[in-house]
Amino acid sequence: MKYLFVVLLACLCASQSGLRAQTAPTLSPDFPFSVPLTSPDGTVVSSTDVLGPADGRPTVIAFWLTTCQPCHHELAAYAKAFADWQAEKPFRLVAISIDFPEKTTQFREHARTKNYPFPVYWDATRAFKELMPGRLNGLPQVFVYDASGQLIWQHKGYLPGAEKELWTILQASGN
Repeated sequence: MKYLFVVLLACLCASQSGLRAQTAPTLSPDFPFSVPLTSPDGTVVSSTDVLGPADGRPTVIAFWLTTCQPCHHELAAYAKAFADWQAEKPFRLVAISIDFPEKTTQFREHARTKNYPFPVYWDATRAFKELMPGRLNGLPQVFVYDASGQLIWQHKGYLPGAEKELWTILQASGN
């Protein structure tokens, strides 16, 4: 009887893990990744729609948290320089929060009040932590992809003036 119970329990566990594997989203480890992203208004879109195709432009992905003060400073510096940078060299900048679900309200409020000149999304599944080089260990983190989707630069942390390094990388990237 004990053996029958163990076999039934093993079969149940195997069937449950199979169900989870079938319903889990398929994530691509390659740019533009196919990760569900939530906009501040609650609309869910795929990162493939947001990040690709680049139309000959480099793409900057800035990862941040609502509780991260260096993240706020970095995004503010990008927002301040964004129009001037775009006038000189068109590129795409997307800011993606990896906040936990209990910070949804803070994410939406931050995006609404800051009104950044670039799109802001939330990775509600925190999938990018598994996909990005270094697993987003420490924020803010910035990744730059060239027009063909190749990673050409990444940076962790923010100090005032660090946005100049990003701008230098963007200027040097082809388009």
